[in-house]
Amino acid sequence: MVDGPAAKPVLQKPPGYRAEGPAAKPMLQRPPGYRDPAAPPVVASNPPKRRSQLPPTFRHAGKAPCRRRRRFSCCCLCCWLLATGLVLAFLLAVAGGIAYLWFQPRLPSFRVQSVQASRFRVAARSDGSFLDAATAVRILASNPNGKIGLVYGGGEGQVTVVDNDGDVEVGTAPIAGFEQGKKNATVVRFSANAQGVMVDDAVGSRLESRFRSKEIRFGVEVRTRLGFRVVGTATGKVPIRVLCSAVSLKQVERGQTLPKCRINLFRWINLH
Repeated sequence: MVDGPAAKPVLQKPPGYRAEGPAAKPMLQRPPGYRDPAAPPVVASNPPKRRSQLPPTFRHAGKAPCRRRRRFSCCCLCCWLLATGLVLAFLLAVAGGIAYLWFQPRLPSFRVQSVQASRFRVAARSDGSFLDAATAVRILASNPNGKIGLVYGGGEGQVTVVDNDGDVEVGTAPIAGFEQGKKNATVVRFSANAQGVMVDDAVGSRLESRFRSKEIRFGVEVRTRLGFRVVGTATGKVPIRVLCSAVSLKQVERGQTLPKCRINLFRWINLH
């Protein structure tokens, strides 16, 4: 082989080389996703492992789900209280029913025995007519219970004169409290006085005329408090009003049986 001048090394053109000059060809753009066949293969990396969701109990070691336990405790407490209340209400209802059947409690009865007027005078003056009256009332209170006693608190008695143009009050009087045994009848007495009660002139003359003829009618009302005594123990007292129908002096003198009074329990429930 003949030695000659050393050959010049051929320079490799780098990728994307673009020759300058008028003879250079335009360089083509690589499409998206293009992969050079001469490039080494790309090893796909594994995606990160997804952590499994643990129950709330195991998220924090050593800690209990306080909210759920507290809610469960409140529900249990409410259910226990409700069940206890229902059981107590049932037992009380049963006990009350047995006690009612055994004692058979009944309200007392009242009847006006007599009404007397020791003074009844109407004075006509220049400034009007004025009424002076003094009355005495007796009311018979009967206890129909055979196993229960009655306890009456202090009260007040009121006497009115019944008239078509309106009732006229002729006095009130206090009534002392008392106790009443089983199957017992007690007479309650009180006296009422009125002085200088102003009335209409026509009403005053009409009432005075009726008093002379014994046709005048008196209404009686008693306000008191009533309780029961069972096996030596007294219950609480409730307010009552005893309303008696109008009674005339002529009915009392003739000895007629006067009608029974009616009872208002708690001052608004009518009980006959």
